[in-house]
Amino acid sequence: MDSDSGYSSWKYFAFDLGECEDIENYEPGGFHPVHLGDVYDSHYRVVHKLGFGGFSTVWLARQTVTNRWVALKIVAARELPTYHDRSVIASHPSMAGSHLFAMVDEQFWIDGPNGRHLCLVFPGIYSRLKPAFARDVYLQAVRALAQLHANGLCHGDFTTSNMALRLSSEFDSYEEADLFDLFGRPQTAPLQTYSGQPPGPHGPEYIVLPLDFCSSTTTNLLSREICIIDFDQSFTATSPPPKRPGIPAKCLAPEVVVGRPASPASDVWALGCAVFRMRSGEDLFLDYDTDCPEDALRQIVKGLGELPEEWRRTRFDEEGIAVGDGEDGELFWSLEETRPLADRVRGIVDEPPGLFINRLGEEVDAVDEEPEGAMFEDDAALGEPYPAAFRSMVWKPTAVCVAGSYFTAYSDETDGILEAFPRISEPEAALLGDLLSKIFVYDPTTRFEADELIRHPWFSARLE
Repeated sequence: MDSDSGYSSWKYFAFDLGECEDIENYEPGGFHPVHLGDVYDSHYRVVHKLGFGGFSTVWLARQTVTNRWVALKIVAARELPTYHDRSVIASHPSMAGSHLFAMVDEQFWIDGPNGRHLCLVFPGIYSRLKPAFARDVYLQAVRALAQLHANGLCHGDFTTSNMALRLSSEFDSYEEADLFDLFGRPQTAPLQTYSGQPPGPHGPEYIVLPLDFCSSTTTNLLSREICIIDFDQSFTATSPPPKRPGIPAKCLAPEVVVGRPASPASDVWALGCAVFRMRSGEDLFLDYDTDCPEDALRQIVKGLGELPEEWRRTRFDEEGIAVGDGEDGELFWSLEETRPLADRVRGIVDEPPGLFINRLGEEVDAVDEEPEGAMFEDDAALGEPYPAAFRSMVWKPTAVCVAGSYFTAYSDETDGILEAFPRISEPEAALLGDLLSKIFVYDPTTRFEADELIRHPWFSARLE
């Protein structure tokens, strides 16, 4: 194989500062190249990046007339013809005024080197949720989903990436200099091409690392109010999309994996995946080699047992997508390994009594457990705990030192480190397991509906 053949279709070198948008999508029909300081529609000046998705990038912008902060979402050009048809939630009158959803305040269009782009302005700013937040945050997510379903709407991509926390009202009074004092200036890295040519006009000169609102050492601007975002995959319950929605494979309901249409029940399945992810910090139906819907289905079988007989006859193509009758494909096969749902729940790691513990899980003084030096710079960052202002909301397992070592990745060696951490309490494990067992069932008609989940005792029980 030619040493260059694996890279022949790639335009850009990888971004090495952290996660970023698909930089290969900086091409005609793709993302618009945005630079810090750019001004759009005459009065929205870009100050920082908030995030990205498969169809758009989202930027923190300052409205230069009113001096208010907004989230500016710029949609990829190729998505423009069908974006409004897919975003049925954004235009539904029942969602207007609901604080549980981030609704568009204004929209406009821009023309750029990659095509014509829809720009959506959101009046509130949000930050991504972190694992292990209080159960009232999860309850807000269930209520939001129940509200959608009561109005005949489905989100289509109800994952943790689309559940956010609103910022506190204090943020509105911050100037740009205040923002940089708290979080530092945006981190950027040049976008480099394999050809050696400048990335423009289709690509930006540099890629921006998204703003992390948990990076301030002194101030917590996050509220405890949830906000559901990104309605790119939404649809009405009576008109499901003809194709599989663009939700990550690890969150796909099994009936959708085998070719059935998405529905409110598949939203509920995704919600269950989000609840487990937020409570445990792990994805329930994901392994190191889970790359496609067929792989995710194998993980589901590991947790729930054999598929219904009819589904076992499903065939999948080379990309792990279910094919129709008469089409070429390989019959589904499952793994011998099992990981029952109840065991996964009882294995959830909880926060230890301090940042320094011994192998028995007992808190010790830092000087008694002098940590080893980090081999890599990224490992050193993982070992830094969240600032005190956030510790009532989040905690970081990788910042806990166990007998002089930190947990940075799963291995035979680090499994021993995790054994020192406490586990979820038995009363909570029983309730959470019961909640998930009502969600993770193969038959979508017997799966609990969102409004039924609201009343589940896991959300209201007093648990230590």
